[in-house]
Amino acid sequence: MLVKEVLASVDVIPDPYIKSATYAKIGERLARAKNNLYKTAFLRAVETANEIEDPVTMFRALLSVGYSMEKAGLKSGKRIYRSVLEDSRMLPAPQRDLLMQSAATYLLALGDVNEAVTYALEIANPEVRNETLLEALRVNTRMIEKERLKVAYRLRKSKLIVDSIDSEPQRSKAMLELIKAYLLMESYENAISLLKEINTKDWARQAFKEVAFYLKDKGTLGHYVDTLEAAANALIEKFGNDFRVELAFVFALSGEGVPAIELIRSLKDGEKVLVDMALELLERDHDVLPNFISAMNEEEATVVGKAVMNRILERPEKGDPAIIKAIGNGTTSEEVWTKIARYYVIRGELEGAVRIANLIRDGRLRSIIMTDVAHHLLKEGEVEKAIDAALEVRDPRFSSILVSEILIKALGEGLRGRVKSWNGSKR
Repeated sequence: MLVKEVLASVDVIPDPYIKSATYAKIGERLARAKNNLYKTAFLRAVETANEIEDPVTMFRALLSVGYSMEKAGLKSGKRIYRSVLEDSRMLPAPQRDLLMQSAATYLLALGDVNEAVTYALEIANPEVRNETLLEALRVNTRMIEKERLKVAYRLRKSKLIVDSIDSEPQRSKAMLELIKAYLLMESYENAISLLKEINTKDWARQAFKEVAFYLKDKGTLGHYVDTLEAAANALIEKFGNDFRVELAFVFALSGEGVPAIELIRSLKDGEKVLVDMALELLERDHDVLPNFISAMNEEEATVVGKAVMNRILERPEKGDPAIIKAIGNGTTSEEVWTKIARYYVIRGELEGAVRIANLIRDGRLRSIIMTDVAHHLLKEGEVEKAIDAALEVRDPRFSSILVSEILIKALGEGLRGRVKSWNGSKR
């Protein structure tokens, strides 16, 4: 009884488009509930749509009805779409384009990529047509991930859609979708080979990043790094040398330091680029920085290590044992080692700082480290150890000044009760 009352009440809706859509939605729900009155609801939906005087609005209403029929599992929905396809040919191109785009959108929502492409190809405006085809391609890519048994069919469909897109940047976007499809199929060589087919720089960069990061996440990047490096060189040749730094950064972010360094070395300002890149990695993802530094020769590691350690000394929270180790192993520069030792002092790792100081031959640098150690010990109230550290400073005058400073500060701290018990220096 309620269903009949609802159906009867729809007639009070003054807007015929909304009235038709309402009948259709009611029909959809009734069909799912296996209530035979769904036939009445859909019949009234179609009749109401056909009574609309404006042809564009009438076709829009019919598309909405067809969509509800398809959602209800009724094959008659496709017949309605076909009738709109044929009967709308008398409309001006802009109006018909909107209808065909709507039809394609409805069909994509239903998961019918094949039919959606048919309607998309009817669109006269190239930009609208290509955008609609691109959306169909995206839906098809998502289906490849879900429907493993139909992968080959879906891939063929993707290729056909790509071939139908004839302008940029839509075609480059389409190539990225095709690359994603190959990645999902674990056809990595094919995915990489398509990178050079992209003709828009921004989308080439995006595609390169997606391939590199996808392979990294799958743990297979190392197996394909040579192939990916060859693709990078092809893209650099296509888009210019400025692209070299961007692709190198992708390699660096992926943890592949060697190809990143190789791409940068040919640049005139290569060392500056390496420094800038290392500092950026320190900020964004310091986990990949050790591999980046380890791929450098000693000269590069010295320049980069100095800059990175300066930043870490400014912001000690950015320090990381793996980064410090990579810098220390990469260079024999005592200046860089001194910075590492000073970082150890900041961290309270005095043994590490002293160990480095004992390796350094430059008296001035060694004095800097031991001065830092002495000051740190004094802050901890370890006056005796602070004096011993100060006496390790090889410059007698500097050592004397430092001991004097420590004793004076120790007196002040002692008067405030902050100095641990001591019996004077052992020396």
